[in-house]
Amino acid sequence: MVTPHTHRLRFRTLELDGRASISTDLSDEQAFGIYAYEFTDGMWYVGKSIDVRKRHVEHMHEYRHENPPRIPKKMLWAEVHGNERQLDYAETEAIAWFEQRGYPLLNVMKTGRPRGGADVIVDTGAGWGVPIPWQRHNLPKSTHQFQFEPNEKKLDRFHKLKNIGCYGELIALLRYYVGETIPAPKDTAGTLWVATALPSTNKCSRLCAISCQNAETLVILKGDDENPVPFGFVNMKCPEDGRLPEWRERCPNDYGTLPNAVAMFFDSIEEGDRLLHEQYSLDGCYRANAELMRRGASMYRRFNNPYLVEDILRSM
Repeated sequence: MVTPHTHRLRFRTLELDGRASISTDLSDEQAFGIYAYEFTDGMWYVGKSIDVRKRHVEHMHEYRHENPPRIPKKMLWAEVHGNERQLDYAETEAIAWFEQRGYPLLNVMKTGRPRGGADVIVDTGAGWGVPIPWQRHNLPKSTHQFQFEPNEKKLDRFHKLKNIGCYGELIALLRYYVGETIPAPKDTAGTLWVATALPSTNKCSRLCAISCQNAETLVILKGDDENPVPFGFVNMKCPEDGRLPEWRERCPNDYGTLPNAVAMFFDSIEEGDRLLHEQYSLDGCYRANAELMRRGASMYRRFNNPYLVEDILRSM
């Protein structure tokens, strides 16, 4: 088995037979590189290590304490000759190689299908988990109520947003987007997805945004003096057949953790509403949100505006 030509990584098989130690299999010079486990349930995991002998012991301890226990039946190993930056790049390329060839991966990062192809339960951090399926028609419904602590500063930002002239159209768009593309929105609000109101950023002036994990997936921007009409974009996964309407304005998205995605622009809230009522848009937006949410909690939780979230969820 050989990974992409850029690294010429040649994997060898290490027989495990339930062993928690592979210290006798590799010398100090051989322990820096990329490994891959095949588990008894058919899933795979690809990782990197500066000393795989120690990392294997850690993994075996973790897997024994899972419920049910996860059992590696095969381990592949490839040395990397270089520094830790080259090791990280080799891991990225190896994960892409395995995924492109149809190996079901448990990896959360650096993969287009975090945690594999099956439905998974993702911890919301609030004492329960939520299933995140890949298909939008399996969108799970909320089972809990959204709750939050009062925050005067965020309440002030919300009131300023609510006082703009087009707030009614804006909140309708946000409610439709969240209801159609976010799994169990009340259960996952504030942790797996967040909403910001008039956020302070170094980017273009934003009215609001919906974010999952480490990416904004819906952004509404302020107009300017020449054109005061708010506009925006959605980050969405490309359809599997790769076809997008030619007349839609798009550009590659800015997030390396959301591969095979594009930013689709709209020049008004009304245009955004029309875009989101197209099937390919809803499916692509859901697929992007699901991919990001399967990686875990949003990195932007501290910027979440609970009052905007509460208003979005009001009709759900």
